[in-house]
Amino acid sequence: MDVESSTVVRLVEQFLKEHNLLKTLETLKSESGITVNTVDNVNTFKSDIIKGKWESVLTSVEQAGVAQGKLVDLYEHIIIELVELRDMGPARALLRQTEPMEIMRTSQPDRYLKLEQLLSRTTLDFNDVFRGRVTKESRRLEIAESLANEVSTAPPSRLLTLLGHSIQWQKQQGIIPDGVPYDLFYGKVQEVVSSSEDRPPTRILATIKFPKSEHPCSLAFSPSGEYLATGSVGGFIEFWSAMTGKIADELDFQAKGSLMMMEDAVTSLAFSHSGDLVCAGASDGKIKAWKVKSGSTAKRFPAAHAQRVSSVAFSRDDTQILSGSSDGIVRIHGLKSGNMLREFRGHTAGITSAVFTEDMSRVVSTSDDGSLRIWESGSAECLYTVLPGSDKVGLSMPGIVSVLAIPGRPTEFIVCTKSPTIYVVGIDGQVKRSFAAKQGTCNEFLAAAVMPQGKLVLAVSDTSALHCFDIESGQPQDNALKVADAEIFGMACHPSLSIVAFFSNERRVPIWAS
Repeated sequence: MDVESSTVVRLVEQFLKEHNLLKTLETLKSESGITVNTVDNVNTFKSDIIKGKWESVLTSVEQAGVAQGKLVDLYEHIIIELVELRDMGPARALLRQTEPMEIMRTSQPDRYLKLEQLLSRTTLDFNDVFRGRVTKESRRLEIAESLANEVSTAPPSRLLTLLGHSIQWQKQQGIIPDGVPYDLFYGKVQEVVSSSEDRPPTRILATIKFPKSEHPCSLAFSPSGEYLATGSVGGFIEFWSAMTGKIADELDFQAKGSLMMMEDAVTSLAFSHSGDLVCAGASDGKIKAWKVKSGSTAKRFPAAHAQRVSSVAFSRDDTQILSGSSDGIVRIHGLKSGNMLREFRGHTAGITSAVFTEDMSRVVSTSDDGSLRIWESGSAECLYTVLPGSDKVGLSMPGIVSVLAIPGRPTEFIVCTKSPTIYVVGIDGQVKRSFAAKQGTCNEFLAAAVMPQGKLVLAVSDTSALHCFDIESGQPQDNALKVADAEIFGMACHPSLSIVAFFSNERRVPIWAS
């Protein structure tokens, strides 16, 4: 099967459209002369015309590449309705500054002149323009039927889906080894450089101290492992040396006292994969992304959620931000456009965590309702609902603390429940295995993290004791270690070393090492 270059261009155009990269989309259309010629939904498109939702209609036809002759009729009708409403500014702009109307002016000057004359009238009745031959409603319906024949729809995320199928086929044929990171752009297996073996922490490496009235509410290591970022109850985001716990004065904005700040407590943090950006979610439902080196704001999402943002994560290509909230909703936001791209509804309680799969084809979310859901990221369709705690006969369903990716295992996830049990769940929605704390040592886990080589999982109990398990065998590693006096709320592992940081409502962040 030969793939035509025009088909590839259309696939790229659909990808750009779905991710709201509209300037790039327009440039590609202009240079290639190829349009994707689709709308998100034909019935919705027709309905928007019939209801007179002209802003939405114009956006759709511009992206769909409708024939100019059809656009002339549409633009003429919109101009007449705008004049009837005395909305003269947009009416003049459409008449005098758009390509379809320029075509009318040169090919049908009398028709164009009549529209110019309408702009000078003080009153206008739509029915008078057509001398009672048609009504406004019948004209809208006629245009809707005409344009609906010009456009079509395509399944969402076609480019990503096709790439995913291609990789899966190559794995089945043995062309690509399974279970290892693969660089799709360079077409080769990624080289994984191991800085250390996974080892349970045994000693305090450093301690970050906060001033009075402040305490941490979130933290995250940078991809390079150089920094540990913390978010505080007062809304501050600060960067510290991951090895010494000292403030990172080499960042000029911090040295000058120009700290990053949210309006409310910072309840979630995540670095981009490049390490250039950091994203913060707050208890008031707002999200912001900053440039790490300069401390300047990269993008604001002022209405990301209605309640506390409990989880944020970047997509693999750093073009999207995935967020989960106490409002029970998971959303994808476009980093370029600042718009909400997709919404995932189905959980019946607050979201505790949400992550992309490595190929970005799926979103995995967990909730206090005790369920893990696996979604198709392009369509927001729920593919699987998993209840890991349902094996506990006679007990109420425990909520889920978090879902964690396992380095080197793109098809499996660690699921930590608010119980003494941790599960390994596959991307196919199946519980692969489980392991639990020794009887009497733990009532429930409050936080968990996977170590950088993907061999060990750490989990903190309600007594602030750190439990360590071998992911493959489920066997506990050594005795539980008490890592703090206060109840632990969260933790994070260093990306390449056996180092882990914890936070509670105390004014300090202990950093432990092996």
